[in-house]
Amino acid sequence: MIKWRTNTSYFHPSKEPGLIPGCINLSPCWFQQGHEVRPSLPKSLSTEHRQFSAALKGDSGLSSIIDMQHPALLSSAALRVMHPQLYWASISTHVVLRHWAAAHGEDQMYCCLQHWASAYSGTSIVCNRQSPSHRDPECPSEGFDILTCIGSYKHAVMNLTNLGINLLYNPGVMVSYSGWLVRHGVQVGDGDRIVWAWFMRDSVHNYARTPCTEFAKYSLANFATYHLARYNQADFVQY
Repeated sequence: MIKWRTNTSYFHPSKEPGLIPGCINLSPCWFQQGHEVRPSLPKSLSTEHRQFSAALKGDSGLSSIIDMQHPALLSSAALRVMHPQLYWASISTHVVLRHWAAAHGEDQMYCCLQHWASAYSGTSIVCNRQSPSHRDPECPSEGFDILTCIGSYKHAVMNLTNLGINLLYNPGVMVSYSGWLVRHGVQVGDGDRIVWAWFMRDSVHNYARTPCTEFAKYSLANFATYHLARYNQADFVQY
């Protein structure tokens, strides 16, 4: 299921001149595919495979990170509210990675990590792509991915398949769920659409020896607030 993400058949042409359909992944530090770190794997076996995204290399890399600090901070603030324990665990992971980069003379990686404003491991920026129902097994099961969408499209629906929920995915809507547990897909109508998808990588947390967090918990007061919001947001959720 990995190949569909870059398969041209899932992209549709843009109406806006200069807007190019495609997908780009940005991360200040992650691992090459096939070399992810498991909890039982010694750090020394995977050091050579740790890198930052190719799109962040060169002179434009730092300016790109600085330009995206505003949406990065929004994603972090949302995670801080939804899952405080995971937020602080991720911040701890970033500190470990910065110390490693500084100690090993990885100056460009250190600079990227220093200016990376999100608690998330990385982000995917996707333009005009249909997404079939899928899961993201590289993410921590207790984590929350965050997706925000902008554009001129007229209609989109996000299907949370195994929950039996369909969300009206209008421009400006922010959606969060466990990409590891929840099968999700998006059906988009006519128009241009750009998605910011913020994600975490289990392998990055494993390398930093960050302890696994618990799943998010809610009190009875939280459930009461949820039921109130459920009826006040009928335009966003089809039950």
